[in-house]
Amino acid sequence: MASPLRSTLQTLDSLSAIAIRGADATAFLQGQLSNDLDRLSPTRTLLASCNSAQGRVQVVMHLIQRRDGIVALVPTALVEQTLLRLRKYVLRSKVVLSDARGELTAYWPTAQQLQALGLPTPAAAHDHVEHDGSSIVRWPDPQERYLLIGPSGASHGDSSEAWRLADIRAGLAQVSPQTHELFVAQMLNLDLIGGISFEKGCYTGQEIIARTHFRGAVKRRMFRFEADSPPPAPGTRVLASGTHAGEVVDAVATERGCEMLAVIALGQREHELVTEQAPEVVMKRLAMPYEVEAPGQEGARR
Repeated sequence: MASPLRSTLQTLDSLSAIAIRGADATAFLQGQLSNDLDRLSPTRTLLASCNSAQGRVQVVMHLIQRRDGIVALVPTALVEQTLLRLRKYVLRSKVVLSDARGELTAYWPTAQQLQALGLPTPAAAHDHVEHDGSSIVRWPDPQERYLLIGPSGASHGDSSEAWRLADIRAGLAQVSPQTHELFVAQMLNLDLIGGISFEKGCYTGQEIIARTHFRGAVKRRMFRFEADSPPPAPGTRVLASGTHAGEVVDAVATERGCEMLAVIALGQREHELVTEQAPEVVMKRLAMPYEVEAPGQEGARR
């Protein structure tokens, strides 16, 4: 890739690539992730979670099918942990898992930058185009947002904080070392945004996730809030009248304080909510870009 690309784009240092290569790569991931790998293609990315046997989310992945194999985009802080987790299940599968940080970097280009560099701009959310060794992805966001995975090199700075805020506003969850195995996939609304297949075969954690779905037992959901306080750390407890009501998923500072995603017990979402970090500041619920189901609606989809 030409050097102007690496030097003019902002990097996303908080995101890193794991490479999954080999004849059994797709079959292997099919047995480990929440979504149906048959939906992944060279032109469409896939959102999925990797879960514990108890159905708790260990990492949320964005999968990209490239000519040289599959790339899983994950938080940089969880690369080693995710590789250790996946390698436990390789057994005799013909698959090689590797940390791709030395060869691939995540960038945040604008549409204008892509056009100036002669690169394509995928039209719809989840669309993917591979061009000269780089992958350009239209992010699943109501706003126009692109991500580029390309050869590592110099950059024009890091935009991870702004990217996380954009994800919060798009209602896109990610777990962190503090929230590893804290949430079941539906608590992060992954079923509402196409991150879970309930028709595919077995995968690690599938029993709990499927049972929660078919029994209509989702009692906690993720919502978006703002607060006039510094951003609480992921995993910070949310309280309603002193009672535990949920946990913060992620939070980023804004001019008005902070915005955050938090998983809240549905029975307490209309209550006055505060974080344990700032119990004097009431959280204000903000709109989500997709409908979050009300209590009782989950079972109606059987």
